[in-house]
Amino acid sequence: MKRFILFISLLPLVSSCLVGPKYSRPQMNVPNNYAQQSDSLRRDSIANIKWWELYQDTTLQSLVRVALDENKDLKTAIARVEESKAVLGFNKANLYPFLDYNAKASYTKLNENAQTTGIGIDGESYSLLGSLNWEIDLWGKFRHANRSAYAQLLADQENQKAITISVIAQVADLYFQLRGLDERLAISRNTVQTREESYVLISARFEKGYVAEIDKFQAEQQVAFAAANIPSIERDIVSVENALQVLLGRSPGSIIRGMQNSEQNIQLEIPAGLPSELLEKRPDVRAAEQSLISQNEQIGVAQALRFPSLSLTGFGGVSSSDLSNLIDNGSLATGIAGQLFGPIFRFGQNKRRVEIERSRTEQLMYQYEKTVLIAFSDVETSLKAVNTYQDEYAARNREVTANRNIARLSRARYDGGFTTFLEVLESERQLYESELQKSITKQNQLSATVQLYKALGGGW
Repeated sequence: MKRFILFISLLPLVSSCLVGPKYSRPQMNVPNNYAQQSDSLRRDSIANIKWWELYQDTTLQSLVRVALDENKDLKTAIARVEESKAVLGFNKANLYPFLDYNAKASYTKLNENAQTTGIGIDGESYSLLGSLNWEIDLWGKFRHANRSAYAQLLADQENQKAITISVIAQVADLYFQLRGLDERLAISRNTVQTREESYVLISARFEKGYVAEIDKFQAEQQVAFAAANIPSIERDIVSVENALQVLLGRSPGSIIRGMQNSEQNIQLEIPAGLPSELLEKRPDVRAAEQSLISQNEQIGVAQALRFPSLSLTGFGGVSSSDLSNLIDNGSLATGIAGQLFGPIFRFGQNKRRVEIERSRTEQLMYQYEKTVLIAFSDVETSLKAVNTYQDEYAARNREVTANRNIARLSRARYDGGFTTFLEVLESERQLYESELQKSITKQNQLSATVQLYKALGGGW
């Protein structure tokens, strides 16, 4: 017993032999600043703004909150995190001794022939035993497995955050699409109404012989052209509404509206932060690294399986042929044993297991590096989009103002008999198309802000 106690006291020293590689983050060529960003603005990041502070539309805020509570992908991610917590607890249990029990009662009745030949014992037997089994983690097999499970838990938590950001971005983007379609539907309906009024006026002039019949047909053509866009826009509205309802975890139906896109108060002169911060800010990058860490620990598990394992087994309990004497001192039985088990020759199976885990780790390393590159690319693309859509929207606004003046002057010239109706039609067509393009550009401008927010890892 003294030797056994001495052996147990030395186990912490023996079990400190942890095999397997230590993790180090892959070296990435991180730029000093983003190419699409001025140095004077680089310290203040949009990613530090909470989503409810970025979107001032209370209706949009309400939709985002519903999505965060009811979105099915997000619920799945939350359940996956709970699963990872259970897996971590499962792996932790391997570090400690297992205690089991076994209770047994039997009755044997032998015939006379069996008794005379000495086969068996006629009578009753009772036993109550407890057993303790403990595999000593000599080489870190269980510790590596535990660390791997913990890293996977962190990866799943980061994936949950990434899905949260994605859901917020998708809700906002679809909402801006919906409000953009609403605006273009209103533009088309107003244009149809204006052109119908013009068609009535041209028809009256034709009846009186003031204008040619072709003017009447051309006016009718323009009414039909604008009216043909309305069904297409209405189909798109239903499609976007249903897509938004799916994000909200609801059945198809209409969506409540808030501010128009032109009323959205989102700051577009937005600094992005430093590229080095992106590795710590974006959940998908952190998730990719934690998955790499988790897999790296599996190399240690595979290497530990190449070495001998030591198991301790102990039991203690009582056994008697009489139930009334089961708790007597004479019925007590105890024992302890140690077992050393290790591979000798398995045709390279254990070595190949390590090679498999190393190859899997290498694959995840490349996936991590790719995720980092995609993250930098997303930010650069989004920064460029924010800057250029702002300039484009200003140009579209000037274009609409100019076309509105051209249409007004063309109508006055036509009424005065100084030009043909064809000039009026062309000026009105350009005005209508420029109004639609202005609406689309405003929508794209808002969506670009959403994508930049997502690319920087903000919103959660």
